[in-house]
Amino acid sequence: MTKLILESDDGDDPPGESTPLLLSTAADDKRQQFQSFRRKSVAKLSISQASQKKLITSLRDVDGGANYLQLDVLPAAHPAEGLAPLFPNGGIREFDGREYVPYRDASLVKSVPAFPPYRRKARHRSFYLWWLNEFRHWWKSSRLVVRLAGLYVYAYDPLVAPSILVLNPVKRKTMKKLLKFSKHLGQGGPIREFIKTVKPYTRTLRIFVGAWRWFEAAPCRRGEVGVEEFMAFVGNRVSRMFARSATDGLAFDLIFPFQRYLFRQDLLDYPQEFHPISICICIGVVRAVSPFAASFQGSRLGRVLTRNFFSTAKNRWLPTQRIEDLNLMSDDCQEKDEVNQTADLVVIARVAAKALGEVQTSGEGEDGEKPVVRQHEALLKEGFKQVGAGSGGYAVYQYNFRAHKLSPISTSTLLHVTPYGPSITDVMPYYLVLEFETSCDIRDKKWSNSLANLELRPHKWEGPQVLEGYCYQGAFFSPHHFAELKEMYDNQLLAYEAACKKLPIVAKTYRQSGVPNDLPSLKKFLEAGKRNRKHKQNVREYNELQKVVTSVAKEILGLMKREKKKQGTGGQCYAPKGVILYFEGLDCSGKSSTGGLVQAALEQAGYQVGYRQYNRPPTAEQRARPWIDRFDVPGASSIIDLTSNTTDGNEEDTEHIGLVWDRGPAGDFVYGGLNELSPVEKKKRYEEFIAFDQQCREKDVLFLKLLFVTNRDSIAKTLGKRLAQKKMAKDLTTWLQACSSRSGEGSDISFEGLEAISAHIDPTDFIAFNNYERNLRIFSNFALNTDSTINPWVVVNTGDRYAARKALMRAFRSHLHDFESRGKGFSPCSASKPLAPTHTRGIEINDMMKKKFLRSWRHSLLAWLTLMGLLLLAYIYAENTKWNDSWFKIPTKYNISALLEEGMDDDMTLGPGKPSAAADVVDTTTVKKSKTSKKKTELADDGGEPVADDIDDGDGTQEAAKTAKASKEDKEEEPLPDEILETGE
Repeated sequence: MTKLILESDDGDDPPGESTPLLLSTAADDKRQQFQSFRRKSVAKLSISQASQKKLITSLRDVDGGANYLQLDVLPAAHPAEGLAPLFPNGGIREFDGREYVPYRDASLVKSVPAFPPYRRKARHRSFYLWWLNEFRHWWKSSRLVVRLAGLYVYAYDPLVAPSILVLNPVKRKTMKKLLKFSKHLGQGGPIREFIKTVKPYTRTLRIFVGAWRWFEAAPCRRGEVGVEEFMAFVGNRVSRMFARSATDGLAFDLIFPFQRYLFRQDLLDYPQEFHPISICICIGVVRAVSPFAASFQGSRLGRVLTRNFFSTAKNRWLPTQRIEDLNLMSDDCQEKDEVNQTADLVVIARVAAKALGEVQTSGEGEDGEKPVVRQHEALLKEGFKQVGAGSGGYAVYQYNFRAHKLSPISTSTLLHVTPYGPSITDVMPYYLVLEFETSCDIRDKKWSNSLANLELRPHKWEGPQVLEGYCYQGAFFSPHHFAELKEMYDNQLLAYEAACKKLPIVAKTYRQSGVPNDLPSLKKFLEAGKRNRKHKQNVREYNELQKVVTSVAKEILGLMKREKKKQGTGGQCYAPKGVILYFEGLDCSGKSSTGGLVQAALEQAGYQVGYRQYNRPPTAEQRARPWIDRFDVPGASSIIDLTSNTTDGNEEDTEHIGLVWDRGPAGDFVYGGLNELSPVEKKKRYEEFIAFDQQCREKDVLFLKLLFVTNRDSIAKTLGKRLAQKKMAKDLTTWLQACSSRSGEGSDISFEGLEAISAHIDPTDFIAFNNYERNLRIFSNFALNTDSTINPWVVVNTGDRYAARKALMRAFRSHLHDFESRGKGFSPCSASKPLAPTHTRGIEINDMMKKKFLRSWRHSLLAWLTLMGLLLLAYIYAENTKWNDSWFKIPTKYNISALLEEGMDDDMTLGPGKPSAAADVVDTTTVKKSKTSKKKTELADDGGEPVADDIDDGDGTQEAAKTAKASKEDKEEEPLPDEILETGE
């Protein structure tokens, strides 16, 4: 065979790793780009056989029509033209009702991502937006400082203070004047005009930040973010209005009347011991500060209402709920901007990630126990053939994919692999791009047919044509999920480094400030390295949860005391003799940390709690016995070896025993292969579990069944946290070894806790992440088939750990109340609840997924309540906003011709304190507007009586107005300056 090697005739460089395979171009440029691409492809590849036929390609446009472009004048076609684009826009279309939004176009470079991965719910991804938001908060705080400075200046104004000091506090009119004085103090006194002038700038800055947040949000969340930002703005304005009104109402209806009463009863000596001006200054300070403080809470209220509305309206998961209300098609497990997990490219990506995981974990262990596996060897075992390579570790592989096993046609798929640093726990992640090669390009075979004879067929695959993601330890992560993992990993290491820097300061405060040697001490050590705001939030949440745990423990102790008082009278068992805490659910969903609160409550109540882990398949001996018998029951303490977690040595109460199941019967279905049994066999296992549940209730054993679920973002975040803890454990081991070498042979330093931290994460966690949807559906199907009205499953959503833990404690308290009032002698009128049925519905997973997941009554109620709250906020804002006011102040218009005719100098005035002659030639429109607005303001402040000093209609009536005002002041006993009467709220 003769190899044909052609050089590029246009001087362009041959294509490298960025050669486009799925190019999207306009119709006018297709001919020119096709010829250029063909020349580059021929120059790059060496071929064995050429085709001399003309090429007629049917190019389909985006709208679905056909636009036939006949290329008759092209030179002889070559097999390298198999890489030519045949579908515009990459052929990306909706799949399974979800619109996949790729990060990258198909024609971009395959060795680096087009955009850095970011979290789906991240805010202020842009540094400029973060800086602008910080500047906005600074500007907001500076306005408050300026307002308080104006308050100070106005309170000591020699023209104002004396008139306030001479007021008679016993008269009722004095309260109105004191309130006006307090309002003017709160508005900043002489600074009020400056604050009103910069108000449009402040509002514009806030709206600009909100619009930027909407623009940078993930495409699937832009609608929610837009509404959230709008309602945050509305809540901000409404809270400021409410703060001002509340302060004024409190002063006028409570403080001033009470002060007036004390003066009338001679309980306060006026003015020797007390004067109202001090109260006015305090009210003014509160009126200036309260809107500033309330604005933050108002924004938070708007955001919380919006998030709760969308969460309940879209039937998302609650912190705790029944299994029958769990929506397996919600955004929690079916993200709208993620590729469906059954898409063909996702299946291929998992195969490639599994092979690359062997490369990443090879050579690990002591002295490199695992043999080193090369990348191309591992991928070749899975059917990926390397067809190219580039700089920076870039490599491209070809994979022949069949949509169905019996399908005779295979589709060529390209896999682009590039190392993506930095490493995570000394393991380098990989950046992957997978794409279908839309032409039938089989480069390892002979080309016997020209591309002109190829028949354009519809897609033979499901899902998008281009997919990108990241591979780490055998798991395939989407960009959003990888960002969650990487950011949590970096934050944990940053907190560890900061805690190490603060170690000398901590050592001066705490006696036990040594090197952490287990997981609890490591978590406490990391708290010292977190930011002050985050640290305070964690401490506050921890203290609140501990209060709830203590409250539940006291309630259990009360049930025990109540039971002891009625011993020998045939009374019922109020506190359960035994408790089984069954923790089941997804890996990395916080089963131990969240469910551990219930365990802590039992221990504080005096229960001896044991721990059982059923995460391994049953042994041969256990298989010979009935399936449910291999799970221990806290009924016979002589048989079960319970490990007491109490350290106070108090063993008076040995009747109450607790037992924790970490994994259990449902785990056998997910990890033990029981899900592959026939429907009849599975139904028998379900009935065994239901019968076991009923027996526990008859023996006064509380069987608390907890199913922990969460979203993939939260799981990726937990993986990142555990990887960081594993790296810390390695560093702490070196640290403790250095300490032990200084201590000598008699050192009592233990490394068991650090080894447990390293073993807290293993490759099975990453495998479980790839099987997220499968595991979730099997767990849900088991819980649905074994649920009962007597003792229902409690589904705990740990997407928000704090909310989930509080809701879990409420659910546990509800189970205790239900156990107490189950009808055994509790009340003569109480009837026993019917026993739970021993049969199951036997619903299969496919039938479960086909049914409609209807919104529960809790979701509907919360959705309506939050919607009414949002509408109420919008109504209050609309009713109290002056929509006719211009956004910016209209500048004063002067008649320049009149000024020139007057011949006035720049400095010429009529005298000190009098207006200049230029004021007489102000534009008539502006004067009328100012007169009208001032009239309305004075009418509002004085209860409908205008102040005559400010009324001037331009025809010489100002003197009459002054005379009217003077006569009014003579009737009153206490004169008040004009600026005190002007509130202008």
